[in-house]
Amino acid sequence: MGRYVACALGLCAFGAIARAEEPSPQQKIAITSKPSVVRVWGAYIATYDLAGTHVQEAIGGSGTGFFITPDGYIATNAHVVAEIHGGEDKAKEALYKMLLAELDHKYAAELARMSEDQIQRLLRSIKVVELKKWAYVVLPNGDKLDYEIKQYGKPGSGRDAALIKVKTENAPTLSIGDSTKSQVEDHIVVIGYPGVADFKDLLDEKSQLQASVTDGAISSLKRAASGEQILQISAPITHGNSGGPAIDQRGNVIGLATFGNEGAIQGFNFLVASATLMQLVKDEKIEPKQGETNKAWNEGLDHFWSDEYSDAVAKFEEVETLFPAHSEAPGLIRMSHQAQKEGKEKKSSNDGLIAGLVIGGFVIVGGGGFMLSRRGKTAARPGQMPGATPGQMPPYMGQSPPQPQMYGRVQPSPQGAPAPIAKTVAVQQNAAASGGIAPTAFGTISIGSLTCTRGALYGQRFALTPGGVIIGRQPGVAHVLINDHRASGKHVWIGMENGRLVAIDQGTTNGTFVNDVMRGRITRAELRDGDIIIVSEPDCLSLQIKLG
Repeated sequence: MGRYVACALGLCAFGAIARAEEPSPQQKIAITSKPSVVRVWGAYIATYDLAGTHVQEAIGGSGTGFFITPDGYIATNAHVVAEIHGGEDKAKEALYKMLLAELDHKYAAELARMSEDQIQRLLRSIKVVELKKWAYVVLPNGDKLDYEIKQYGKPGSGRDAALIKVKTENAPTLSIGDSTKSQVEDHIVVIGYPGVADFKDLLDEKSQLQASVTDGAISSLKRAASGEQILQISAPITHGNSGGPAIDQRGNVIGLATFGNEGAIQGFNFLVASATLMQLVKDEKIEPKQGETNKAWNEGLDHFWSDEYSDAVAKFEEVETLFPAHSEAPGLIRMSHQAQKEGKEKKSSNDGLIAGLVIGGFVIVGGGGFMLSRRGKTAARPGQMPGATPGQMPPYMGQSPPQPQMYGRVQPSPQGAPAPIAKTVAVQQNAAASGGIAPTAFGTISIGSLTCTRGALYGQRFALTPGGVIIGRQPGVAHVLINDHRASGKHVWIGMENGRLVAIDQGTTNGTFVNDVMRGRITRAELRDGDIIIVSEPDCLSLQIKLG
């Protein structure tokens, strides 16, 4: 009888563990890998004095990168840091030419009526008031670290990769895989920072710098004209994704998101292969590796996914000690504590089995055992004059079939053929005109979803994560981006606060409402499954909450 009791208890312990909901492989890759991904800025911004009026020009922009060593080596695209690599003198020359082109475009009629002497006096009156260099990475928690370029490939080619270095310790890293073993239809996850960030407000928005995740598959294996391997993928990527990791189902980086096509056509996006990146790694004589932060993070996730929250918290706190800028550990600590309060803590799977065996009074030895724990495995443009900031660079519209292009400006090569060159995201303020990106935060540990029931985003679905999402009109800040003048830049935040799902209005002009505008605007409101968040007016944006 004792044996049957022991076996029954053992089966019950296994059944409870097996029934616990577990993230999908893509979610595991995303939550494991996101802390290693950073935004990379490479830009120069010049302010000119023109007859008493300040005019601003900018060259460069932002992309994505990821740590490959705990001491701060980061991989990205060469074109992301091209302006920094070119140096200050080259940037000044380019910025001055941009200013002249803008003046010629904007005031062509007035200039045509001026004498040569008047034009020369005008040119001599132009003075550089300020020149800013943006050469830093932004960690997921908003911290900024200056970088140096250590290795530099060739923008607009199969060698469009670079290694940069920041001063840090115990950074969470991603493993570099072997792209030469990749096959068509291999599933991948791409992590990065798509969308154009607001030029003025970026530096003050620390907590909103959430990487977004898209997934797809390798659709073709190709070669660049210079011979390097190129991977064509179906995963959507766009401005700002450049340099971001494409991660296979083993959690290894097999390429860097680099170039693709503008517009609605998908399936023509491309990766610089990890084999090319490894050439730069060898040239730099460094060894990509994982450190103590990765070890603690992976162990913590294993415990978390096994509902062993006490052990998970201990590991996540170790992560925070090792790398205080870690983006995901604080949120999972809060979730673990909440789960403990709700009685969801499970004893170690081994402890449960031992208890069952002790009650039965015997020891089981041999095959036919049970799986006792579920361990996740460790993923000349038209500008603006006085008082304005740089405008959107017009994308190159290729002939049919579409020609691959770098995300950003495309200039003709000396032979006249379109040559994709340099910038993932032009520094600008009028990004809303381009439509923006509404990242879904796919791949994080989701507590539910937001589905648009009315408005321009009708039918779209967005993941709701414990860390919360910002809904609003400001590109680069809003996770759910609504291009409607009735919405504020940061309109409403929805997320977990003290174990409760809440919506918090961000001091908006037109208000946030729950379920019915007749109930009046909210400042803070607790939410339930099925509630509808209304941004300004129902036909502006209505989002229904679905938990679980």
